[in-house]
Amino acid sequence: MFEVDELEPKFKETTMEMGRVKQTAFLQNSADLVQAQEGKLPIEKVRSLEVEFVVDTGAAYICLPKRMIEALGLVKQKEKDVRTANGIVKRSIFSPVNIKIFDRDANLDVMELPDDGTPPLLGYLALEAMDLLIDAKEQKVIPNPANEGKWVIDCL
Repeated sequence: MFEVDELEPKFKETTMEMGRVKQTAFLQNSADLVQAQEGKLPIEKVRSLEVEFVVDTGAAYICLPKRMIEALGLVKQKEKDVRTANGIVKRSIFSPVNIKIFDRDANLDVMELPDDGTPPLLGYLALEAMDLLIDAKEQKVIPNPANEGKWVIDCL
């Protein structure tokens, strides 16, 4: 057995760029992670990436370009209609990743972005799952201050 913390990345501070909030996160293929926890896959074989995201509260999902999805070995699950700034388009939804920011993690599906230079997007589902907020004044991602910095999951 192993500790997931063995692969814990060194997180960079949230960074700003002309009103954009960026956040680094560590992603692992969730299926690989389960196999490693069961002793069926060596931990060093778990496909993973450290990604700098643009935090986008208008996006629901974790959105990655195809090259990152392929590097993580994610499997296409379905296609969905997605509302974008350019209208409704079809986008592929892929198997989950384990996303880790600070001391928090969640397993969430991934939406494919076109390979047109669009940066990886961190949507509101990930923020909510990990009890994270955007501090608008400081323009950075922070733990929910209502919970004194503790990770609290709502189940109301």
